Amino acid sequence: MSYLRFKLGQLLQRMWFLPAAFSLAAVLTVVVAYVLARFAPDELPFVLPSNAVQSILQILASSLLTVAVFALSTVVGAFSAASSATTPRAVPLIAGDLQAQTSISVFIGAFLYSIVGIIGLSAGLYSDAGRLFLFVMTIGVLVLVVTSLIRWIGHISAIGRVGHTIGVVETATRRSLLSMSEHPLLDCRRLEGDAEGEPISAARPGYVQHCDARAIQKLAEEHELTVAVLARPGTYATPVRALMRVQGQVDEELRDALLDCFVLGDQRAYDTDPRFGFIVLGEIADKAMSASINDPGTAIVVIDTVTRLLLEWEDETKSGENDRVLVAPLLPRDVLEDFYRPIARDGAQIIEVVARMLKSLETVAACKPGFADAAIAVARDLVRRAEKAMEADSDLAAMRRAAHWIDS
Repeated sequence: MSYLRFKLGQLLQRMWFLPAAFSLAAVLTVVVAYVLARFAPDELPFVLPSNAVQSILQILASSLLTVAVFALSTVVGAFSAASSATTPRAVPLIAGDLQAQTSISVFIGAFLYSIVGIIGLSAGLYSDAGRLFLFVMTIGVLVLVVTSLIRWIGHISAIGRVGHTIGVVETATRRSLLSMSEHPLLDCRRLEGDAEGEPISAARPGYVQHCDARAIQKLAEEHELTVAVLARPGTYATPVRALMRVQGQVDEELRDALLDCFVLGDQRAYDTDPRFGFIVLGEIADKAMSASINDPGTAIVVIDTVTRLLLEWEDETKSGENDRVLVAPLLPRDVLEDFYRPIARDGAQIIEVVARMLKSLETVAACKPGFADAAIAVARDLVRRAEKAMEADSDLAAMRRAAHWIDS
């Protein structure tokens, strides 16, 4: 993924972007109606009085402001519900929900369109042809508003709920897995063993959100370097941990240029970090088992979701076109521990959750050979935790039956 595409994706997830874009389009629509009127024929089939269009615009202006405020308050409520019932790390995905953003943007854009149209009519800027064009466009805006309102009514019944939040995180994680399968190892060569060369670290701490491997390759070709990237997206970089190791001559200017190929932020990014999605899903399942929520069923739903995602995981075996850049693959043990370890720690006494985790790990071990050893190791750790946490003999017997595959 290029730096520009990464930044564009982040921009589209900002809640202000689509409303601003629709507001600009609304103003341009009113201007277009004024411009098109200049090319209209002198004789029109019929003309409209100014108050005919203005009445419709006044109705839109007076109602859409209320609708927009209501829609925004619903989204804010969804943020609060998702944060309290699941995890705050899922809130950015709800904020970036394009369906919700589009509906709110239509309401705000149509409101602004109505205000600008009323100002133009009141100032006498529109001729007979201009009022006709404005009327046609107003009918189109009205249809768009009604369609968006109907879609919004269907959407608010789900947004912010636990099931919807799990689905949103699953979709984001699946997108990240798809991107990883299309660009394994960031389109670089596989790093085997320990990296060699001069270490280069970030000047400030932060999570690696993006690594522009193509830009690193270009710099490496120009200066005859070999670069081993040690901090893939998702890594927490600090001044004492190297982002990369470089073999070759590196001056201060080149060092800064290499560091500019990394984007660091305060939070991890879903688009480039598949492990982050598994961590967030683990937080949702873990929170569902807390004493305040006590919902093991949600934890089981999340475990089934992660099982589906792990079966879609593509091992990073292919090297890419960036032959002067080395990247280590993600370790299966790290991926599995990101999700299963918190649930095993806090849900080891719940036989239903433990049994479903063992079935999940059995499926992953059987269907994904690259994950088999890690799945068995995680399952053994889960069994040890469960044996210490469970008190009922029947629960222990059921757990051991579910774990029969580990040593078979």
